[in-house]
Amino acid sequence: MKLTTHAFITLSGLLLILAPLQLEVAQQRTSTSQTTASDVQVLRRQVEEQNAEILQLKTSLLKQSEQQEKQQHLLDALQQRLDQLVASAPPPATGETPAAPRTPETVAQAEQVPAEQVKKETQPETVTAKTEDVRPNAVEVGIGKIKFNGLLQTWFLAGNGGLTDTFRIRRAELKFTGEISPHFKWTVMIDPAKALSLNNTFTTVSGTTVLKDTSVNQASRILQDGFITLSYFKRANINAGQFKIPLSLEGLQSSGQLDTERALFASDRARGGTFGDIRDVGIMLYGPLSKEVDYQIGVFNGSGESQNDLDKNDQKAVAGRLVVRPSFIRGLQLGGSGVWGNGQRADRPRRDRLGAESMFVRGPFTLKGELMTGSDGAIHRRGYYGHFAYKFDPKFQGIFRVDTWDPDIARENNAASATERDYVAGFNYFIREKYFKLQFNYLRKTFANGLIPSRNVLLLNLQTWW
Repeated sequence: MKLTTHAFITLSGLLLILAPLQLEVAQQRTSTSQTTASDVQVLRRQVEEQNAEILQLKTSLLKQSEQQEKQQHLLDALQQRLDQLVASAPPPATGETPAAPRTPETVAQAEQVPAEQVKKETQPETVTAKTEDVRPNAVEVGIGKIKFNGLLQTWFLAGNGGLTDTFRIRRAELKFTGEISPHFKWTVMIDPAKALSLNNTFTTVSGTTVLKDTSVNQASRILQDGFITLSYFKRANINAGQFKIPLSLEGLQSSGQLDTERALFASDRARGGTFGDIRDVGIMLYGPLSKEVDYQIGVFNGSGESQNDLDKNDQKAVAGRLVVRPSFIRGLQLGGSGVWGNGQRADRPRRDRLGAESMFVRGPFTLKGELMTGSDGAIHRRGYYGHFAYKFDPKFQGIFRVDTWDPDIARENNAASATERDYVAGFNYFIREKYFKLQFNYLRKTFANGLIPSRNVLLLNLQTWW
């Protein structure tokens, strides 16, 4: 309203200035004896020009007034949203810095949008958004804030050697993380794409193998992660709950950021490949020891066999990982990890693991490799791989990999113990950076002593990660 009043005051002033001119014109019209016809036409034209200018000024002022009113509506809406955020936030602790003035920069920070966007929206020449477009957040939380992430992978598999061509939803991970305060956080992740499976126990009766017991494989349930994080000290953070045990480089990397599928020692579950990418219930301490060294160490119910389940005995597993990034070689990372099963009993076979890892990333090059050994009871296993990737441009990355897995070092006499070696070649096409990409892999699977026929596999993966 202030802007509208000012506009009319300005317009009135213009009329007062032009009034004498109009009076003079009227006087000249009455003084026909002193004014010629040509003079009357000149004066009439001048009056018309003045009226046109006045009309143009009126139109311009009305447009400016409407523009200013739209700007004020937008600022009021932003102010209302900011007040709601301030009202829902916990009260500041004693001694904290008072709130800063509400400038476009502070509004942008509260709304988590770039400051340039807020400044742009509040300029008269760019005020085109409607008031109803600025609305409060649709998600409300009891306290703190929540972040939602996820991963969706759709596969097409084709091959020979008994492999059936099929489409598959490989992963559909939904991850929620919350922050109650800077020192208290929580994480819950589920994967509805997981298929429920059973654990079967067999016995021999009169020379015949029969089913003795069956139970749900807890690791096949959709709950992946569920833990609380305490971060009082930068060098000593704590995770308590269910999460990945600190074992293997690829085992801890997110599935959405891998160049291809994980190594056989972590993915060939049917033949004992549980040497990474496994979860258990426990507590872990982690953080940086220095700028170049990170550590993780924890105590768990088991080394992956107790996911989503109660422990069956008092024995606990200890797992740890140490990573070094030497400053004198930029892009190099070296590390080691392992699990100590803490004794062996009839109801709990020993499950130990020990691995070494290395990775070098610089520019378009990625080189990495791992060696993992360990035992499950009396069976000793070993796996290793070498991985090379090169980004030809921001959208296209080529990969080559050699992956070996020996599920039983002492034996090479059946399909369950045969050493497998895979040769993998393919590419990643980044449709929108790492968040939306297409993966293509060709795998040549070979097995020692011809115990299993070699076969060719094509894998096409379209995935989105957010």
